[in-house]
Amino acid sequence: MPLETIFFDFGGTLATSDPTLTPPSRAWAHVAAGMGFELSEPRIAEAMRVVDSRFEGRIYAYLGRTGEFWKLYDAAIFDQLELVDRRAELAEALDRFFNDPARVLLYPETRGVLEQLREDGFSLGVISNYHDGLLRVLRYHRLDLLLAPVVFSQAVGAEKPDPRIFAHALAAAGRRPDEALHVGDSYEADYLGATRSGLRAVWLNRHGETSPTDCPEIRDLRGLPALIGPGPARHARDGQPDFSSAR
Repeated sequence: MPLETIFFDFGGTLATSDPTLTPPSRAWAHVAAGMGFELSEPRIAEAMRVVDSRFEGRIYAYLGRTGEFWKLYDAAIFDQLELVDRRAELAEALDRFFNDPARVLLYPETRGVLEQLREDGFSLGVISNYHDGLLRVLRYHRLDLLLAPVVFSQAVGAEKPDPRIFAHALAAAGRRPDEALHVGDSYEADYLGATRSGLRAVWLNRHGETSPTDCPEIRDLRGLPALIGPGPARHARDGQPDFSSAR
């Protein structure tokens, strides 16, 4: 079937985080130090390790209330660190820091490639292992005007490579698996997850890793239009048959 819809992973594919955000323990240490707290990054990382094991999967229950989840999470970290004083002040500072959409940076080629693909007649969407904060980031970068549907794991209750998130995206887009392509930087989550769910897929291999199998891959998004070939708009204009090498 002709390729109609292209889904993209978000983090590592369309955008990357400001280095100050990764790893989260470093970001916590940075914010805490700026407020005069003496909390080392290794100590924070250990507290996070303990709390993360307790909170695994709980964010799914907080769709539309993700801020409540992070308040509970921060409080658990504070307890683990035996932090008593100025907790509310530190929690507010952490919230501002982590929820600043300006700290999420689009790759230089992202907007131009998305606009080109839209002009070629493709519909574009997102399939991401993320929470509803993704919607705010997309609005900030005005990518919400180019990408729909936006499907994220918190809303589905499953993360890539789970087939449920791909099935949800296909249903939201009104597409069959053979009409859709997924592009992402994780071989396991994105490429294998998509192909096992019946979609076509392209691995975005930004770092030149050795491919475990012979699969379609690109080094950055600029390689995608040439790889997938003409879009629906050109087919309608020229009457050319569909062809895609990304199978």
